[in-house]
Amino acid sequence: MVLCLISFPALLKAELVPSPQLENIEKYFPQISDIITTMDSNSPSLLQNRESVNEASFQRIIADSERGITANLNLNSHSIHEKRDGGSYYQRYRTVGSVYVKKPFFHWGALHAKSRIAELSEKLAKDNTRHAKSDLIVHVKSEYLNLVLLSFELDLYKQILLLREQNEEDLRQRNELGLVTELSVSEAAIKKLEQSIKVSELERIIRNRNSNFIFDTGYENPLDLNMSENFRKFYLENDFGEKTPLLISSLSSNRIGELKIQIATEEQNLIVANSANKPKLNWIGGFFQDQIDTLDNPNSVRRNNFLIGMEAHWNLWDSSRSKGQKSLALAKKRKFNIQMENEIKKLRMEVQNLQRQLVNLSSQIKLSRELMDSAQNRLEKSQIELGAQRITPAKHFESEIAMSNANLNLVRTVFTYIQVKLIFEKMVNYPN
Repeated sequence: MVLCLISFPALLKAELVPSPQLENIEKYFPQISDIITTMDSNSPSLLQNRESVNEASFQRIIADSERGITANLNLNSHSIHEKRDGGSYYQRYRTVGSVYVKKPFFHWGALHAKSRIAELSEKLAKDNTRHAKSDLIVHVKSEYLNLVLLSFELDLYKQILLLREQNEEDLRQRNELGLVTELSVSEAAIKKLEQSIKVSELERIIRNRNSNFIFDTGYENPLDLNMSENFRKFYLENDFGEKTPLLISSLSSNRIGELKIQIATEEQNLIVANSANKPKLNWIGGFFQDQIDTLDNPNSVRRNNFLIGMEAHWNLWDSSRSKGQKSLALAKKRKFNIQMENEIKKLRMEVQNLQRQLVNLSSQIKLSRELMDSAQNRLEKSQIELGAQRITPAKHFESEIAMSNANLNLVRTVFTYIQVKLIFEKMVNYPN
């Protein structure tokens, strides 16, 4: 029995017991490696995620700058026109300048909290990008196998169509000899047309999925969807039930990591809300010029002034805004904690389901091989019986179709096993 133990406090810290890796499918389909290599520069989704990381990085720069020094330079130039009592009309130009420097000193941790929120957002963007790439790699491998399977299925359908055409022609010839009825010929013609429709529909599906695959990956070269002899030997002989999943000490996922970041973000939002109505202190310094008038001189006197000190800003009342922000942060934190607990349970259930699927699929593969052996044995006996003219070609034709279907069923089951194993390995090896 395969067990899955999940420890909530050590969710991301506990080490995973390595799970046996599935045989590298790139060994049998080397084009997958080329596609994955070019995804970073060609995949639209990865390019978009990369810009999301850049966006988060710039947001962090903006948040960090609030803790830094700000400086302002002001220059004023104006023309003054005045008329004093007992004097003549007087006009002159005045130019003054000022420089102010400000540095936050004590904001009750609010500015550090805002920087931390931006840092967490950047980490989340990077984690999402890494997770998106990992998901895309699994998708590429899985969808490539789907295309290979569809191509293989199409080849078998075309072979069956050829057999049905031969069967129809054989029945027409036998009908001319009076050995079969017109009904048999009509039934053969209908089955041939039905098979032709299947071939046409499968070609449409392959073209559509091929286009979607190329768009998702940005890969521009033609896809090689042929099965090699090495892969045929692999799916016929490999023991898929040999490497069962090992005991897992803990599990995590991108969603759980995202919830942990959201919880940490709300903790920082709570700090910001608590500081809203508390006095904030800032260092200030400056230099400014002004001009003052004198009683006994028509010309003004320019003064240079220097100042340095501390500024206090206190928001005394905000109509319960900060109270609402604190309550909102606490409510969201509780919600994310509940979501995390549910996500852990869901993840454990999904992994257990995947484990059960792998066990079930390995049994199906064994049964499919037995079915294929039986179909092969039936085909060989049918060939002997046909050579001895003890059965009709139509009967032998059924044996050939049964053999093709048995082969297709085995390949489909093997591909499903590989796809499920890829998802399982991604989950138990997260975040690697």
